[in-house]
Amino acid sequence: MSNLNLSDEKPPSDGWVVKKTTIYILVAVALIILTGAVLLAYFVPDRECEVTQIELPDDPETIKMPTPVDIPTTDPVPEARLPATVIPYHYDVKLKVYLDEQLDGDKYLDIDGETDIYAICEEATDEITVHIRTMTVHSCEISQTDNDQQIPVSTTEAVSENEFYVIKLSQKLEVGREYRIRFTHTGTLNQTDYYGFYHAKYTENGEEKIFAATQFESRRARSAFPCFDEPALKATFTTTLIYRPGRIALANTEVVRNGTYLEGWIETEYNKTVLMSSYLNAYTIGDWECIYNTSRNNIFFGVCSQPSLIEDTEYALYTGMDQMSMFEDLWNMPFHMTKTDMPALPVFSPGAMENWGLILYREKYIIYNPRDYTPSRKQGVAGVIAHELAHMWYGNAVTMEWWNDLWLNEGFATYFENYGLDYSVSGFYTFDQLFLKDVTYRAMRVDQTGTSTPVSAERTVGRMIYEKGGSLINMMADFLTQDLLFDGLRNYLHRHEWNNTITDDLWMALTETVDAHLGVSMKETLGYDMKDIMDTWVLQMGFPVVTLTRTATNLVTAEQEHFLLDPNDEPQEDPGLPQLGYVWHIPLTYTHEAELNFDMPKRTWLHKTGGTIEIEGATNVNWYIANINQTTFIRVNYDTDNWRKLIIQLLNDHEVLPVRNRVHLIDDAFTLGEALYLDHVIALEAMEYLDNEIEYSPWQAFVADQWYTKYMIWRTSTYGMFEKYVRHLVTPNYNSLGWGFENYAEEIDYYRILDTTQTACSYSLVDCITEASTQYQYWMENPDDNKIEENMRSTVYCTSIRYGGDAEWAFAYKRQMNDTEERSRLQSALACSRQPWTLNMYMEKAMDDESLSVTSTIGYVRDNSGLGFDLAWDFTMKYFDTLHESNSVAAFDLVWSFASKMNTENDLLKLNAFGAKYYDMPGESANDFYRAVQRVETNIIWADRNMVQIKLFLQAAVEKIAAMEE
Repeated sequence: MSNLNLSDEKPPSDGWVVKKTTIYILVAVALIILTGAVLLAYFVPDRECEVTQIELPDDPETIKMPTPVDIPTTDPVPEARLPATVIPYHYDVKLKVYLDEQLDGDKYLDIDGETDIYAICEEATDEITVHIRTMTVHSCEISQTDNDQQIPVSTTEAVSENEFYVIKLSQKLEVGREYRIRFTHTGTLNQTDYYGFYHAKYTENGEEKIFAATQFESRRARSAFPCFDEPALKATFTTTLIYRPGRIALANTEVVRNGTYLEGWIETEYNKTVLMSSYLNAYTIGDWECIYNTSRNNIFFGVCSQPSLIEDTEYALYTGMDQMSMFEDLWNMPFHMTKTDMPALPVFSPGAMENWGLILYREKYIIYNPRDYTPSRKQGVAGVIAHELAHMWYGNAVTMEWWNDLWLNEGFATYFENYGLDYSVSGFYTFDQLFLKDVTYRAMRVDQTGTSTPVSAERTVGRMIYEKGGSLINMMADFLTQDLLFDGLRNYLHRHEWNNTITDDLWMALTETVDAHLGVSMKETLGYDMKDIMDTWVLQMGFPVVTLTRTATNLVTAEQEHFLLDPNDEPQEDPGLPQLGYVWHIPLTYTHEAELNFDMPKRTWLHKTGGTIEIEGATNVNWYIANINQTTFIRVNYDTDNWRKLIIQLLNDHEVLPVRNRVHLIDDAFTLGEALYLDHVIALEAMEYLDNEIEYSPWQAFVADQWYTKYMIWRTSTYGMFEKYVRHLVTPNYNSLGWGFENYAEEIDYYRILDTTQTACSYSLVDCITEASTQYQYWMENPDDNKIEENMRSTVYCTSIRYGGDAEWAFAYKRQMNDTEERSRLQSALACSRQPWTLNMYMEKAMDDESLSVTSTIGYVRDNSGLGFDLAWDFTMKYFDTLHESNSVAAFDLVWSFASKMNTENDLLKLNAFGAKYYDMPGESANDFYRAVQRVETNIIWADRNMVQIKLFLQAAVEKIAAMEE
């Protein structure tokens, strides 16, 4: 049925109908395909050949297929904005918090508040609108600040859809006059998503405790007190908190008055804040203990936590002080608060939040000691602290005007998170070893899909705001130089301190800095300024692949096009932004074998088009390479001859190429191969040198990129050769590093050991299997003493179950019922068994066991082996009606999730047969069905193009390995 193109044509609105005369054609095609599968199995045994029976009605008049629906694309509805008639400049906020159920009775978890907002009238109006959420306003009074004259209130109305509170006055306010808006109100700490002013419970030393804390970004300050809750409406704030004794309360600023409020309550007043957005207010009330010190620039620093964890906060304290002073020096701009507290919260929705003077953290991002925690924890703590402290300048002192430019906060914080980590912990070699993995490639893997979004837009996703934003800053640091970029950023910060900005303000500051550096206008000299260049990167989704083709000894042509991993994807246009045609201003660096200029490589610009590169001094036998150190946010494809020359260089002396370019060759080869830009065998050839690679990041690129290759071949005879090939490549590193998690020279070596052991076990290196099984056996014998390295546990569990027996499986199954910390790892590992009856039993158990999610369990079985994939599909088909009854449309989503790993004509037949059986599925599920069919068809194209080449390469590689082992 593969020639029945279910993905390119749209069916009529009443469904796909195949007439009786066509059924015989369908049956004939199925028979031909199945006969071909048998022949294919005989002559080309590395393609799956299982025969699937397709049930057809005995005498059907028609065969129906699912009916897709047109889902109209709607422009994002802009959020309702406050009128610009009344602008706040100061708040007095008093909040009384009820945290004790036995003492507080019906008031338990209430927040009683009194809020005075001081504002100036910018435009005559008889209405004042503020934000409120989950709050009851008891009273509202308006008066002039200079004489306390009351302005009568006619009516008030809470508009829930906009979270507005509209105050209608009996007379108009006067332009230029200042007014006080006084509220009394009651809100709630019962915020189940842990945003706003919320409460949470935790257990310390066997005792249940409760605390309150805030998370106001982006729009939740309004749940604590009435406010003008937009980032551009900055004001100063004076806060008073009232709470019961036995806890401490922290806010943005230092305490100015601490006294008793009536009997059994403490009232604490805090100093006035700097000018800031409402979302940067913060408080926490709890049983905290704190340690303090003073930074070299005289900022009073504190770190707070549960008393039982306070000894593990010292690293965060000294790292934070050091990084704060570093950033102050870097920007030549002091931190404008006198203190900064960094509490570690047992329950906190984000990882951390950069509130002025009170940076709140989830515990794991601030608790660290080298005795009990791994370098990955150290990286997380130092990096997150740097991220939050960078916000003191990017986000706090200078704030985006509206949320569509949030990347001005988060993109810079992401880049300087890595800058600060590199400053604090030299052993990570952050920009050589971690930045591509943690920032650039994370962004690319989202941005190379049709559902990505621009960096600067109302409709955007986190990876674009954070990781792509950070990657673009890294790109500018290369083509401007870091020194010039930082000069421009200082100009930007000093010019806009205490104000709000849009992206164009950044481009203006950078352009002016470049103009000053050049002594002439950048626009007049180069034809483009920073806005022209960077708009192509922030105002449209995606990024380009640059294809380089050698046309003469010293000439290379360069073409750019929008890179999409799936050729069926179509970008979703953002109608609110200019349509830039998916072309970019690309700074392209390059060098060649006869030159080897990696420190100061030549650079050419592809200004929204292609171009020609002259590689002076190169001969026909020399390779060339582009995007030195992979600083430009692009993928690069070469002509096949140049790919092979670069691969020979890797095999002969890989250290001639910088480590980041070795990463580029592996990552781009695998990704371009998956996207059908390149014969996939090139990726396998490019990794052949890895047996001599001792750096972390090139190996990590393979670890991250292996999955598509693995899924495409794991149901074929070729997979065994692939497993032997990878096992051979990883063995030298494994023999050198072993399981030496206690004996590494530098922090980055920990990650090398981690990737090496995970790869060795996954590809069946005997010694790794033995060690993993030994560690698992010890845990089985001592269930209260899990000594397995935390970041190796998934691998150890899976390996031990795969090569173990019933006892290993039964231990994991029983353990996952009660071990909440290890549950998800164990549930995934249970699907690693090689016994089909065990895997079927596991899925059957999940149908009845409330501790298991049946869809997750099927997914674990599907994703852990080729055998599991087939069993999971058959199980899903057998029990689909039951799954649909309990999971509704999510059952269809489970079926479509198999498509990414399907790549045979038989797979396509099975998927189409399912579609025919459930032709009356909901319209949106039908849309997903046709997308799944497209995915399988694309995988078949990939397989037809690549399978034979891959098999021949691996046969030769395995023969070479065998000869070496003799």
